[in-house]
Amino acid sequence: MKKKKSKDHFWFVLGTLNLLAIAYPISAYLRADTGVDEFGAVVVLIGIGVLLTIIDTVSIVVAYAS
Repeated sequence: MKKKKSKDHFWFVLGTLNLLAIAYPISAYLRADTGVDEFGAVVVLIGIGVLLTIIDTVSIVVAYAS
């Protein structure tokens, strides 16, 4: 039972960190006034998405390897 609780905690923390990391670029995109600001926010959002994909994959592999 302890393993299941540990995995549940892992997914909760991972999801929360992902939401927090995506919140700022989305808010920057929604507040953008010009096309240049929107483009910058989209580039940052895509970059954060790629970075989170890599970090999440490594985290999942490490968590389930043990």
